[in-house]
Amino acid sequence: MVRVVVLEKAYGRYRPEDFTPAFLTLCSGLAVHVRVVGTVGKGWLLVELSGEDEEVAARLIEAEMGLAPVRADRLRRSSVIRGRISAVVDQGLYVDIGVFEPVNLEAFVPLAALRAQLADGRELSTRELADLFCLAENMPLEVRLLEAPGRGENEEGVPEPIRAELSEGQVRAFEAWVLSGLDRIIVIGASHHALKRAVGATRLHEHVVSLGRLGLLENYAILKLGASPRKFMAALRRRLREARILAFRPRKVMESFPGRYGPPRL
Repeated sequence: MVRVVVLEKAYGRYRPEDFTPAFLTLCSGLAVHVRVVGTVGKGWLLVELSGEDEEVAARLIEAEMGLAPVRADRLRRSSVIRGRISAVVDQGLYVDIGVFEPVNLEAFVPLAALRAQLADGRELSTRELADLFCLAENMPLEVRLLEAPGRGENEEGVPEPIRAELSEGQVRAFEAWVLSGLDRIIVIGASHHALKRAVGATRLHEHVVSLGRLGLLENYAILKLGASPRKFMAALRRRLREARILAFRPRKVMESFPGRYGPPRL
């Protein structure tokens, strides 16, 4: 038997066992029994694998979803890891990167790094950048560590967060969203099935180019040109009351940073 900590979280009304079907689908065809047995750290899913292909299944899950490092000594300077935003503060972003033994340790992306990587150095606040790029609690975010763990502790004995910046892949992803020229609705705290059902129930599908996944509980809808993001969000909020629904508007990003992002590719 193998147990792995997956870089996916359970939160809101969702229970860990609700995600077992997703792992069964991912590992279909393998001789392995898969079930989500609980959470560790701040909500990371603990998955149990048993059977002839358990090692193959573990590698597949790592490739598709990522495995938490669990311990800080498994990280080094320049490590790239996909975590979840845990807090948006004036000074930057805290990111839960799946380190919780023996204590929780987060990464911190300072405002200066966000400005340099996303805003062409312009002096926008963290909140302004968060609004433009949908940087909210539980949003998946890939970061690159700028130092090795172990800088010491604060006065309360809590480990200092690891300084980080957005990974090159994360920056390229945001650039691709902008260059598409299409508005994107981000839904945090609802499964892909719940989003798909809500779109169908409200007859919004005629305004959608595609639905996609950022994580098990983080999904998006790409809207057709001319569709109203405000009306789309209002309709979704009536169906997905516990979810956080945000809009990524490429035109607003381009207007905020002239020259940083090219014209939309239509």
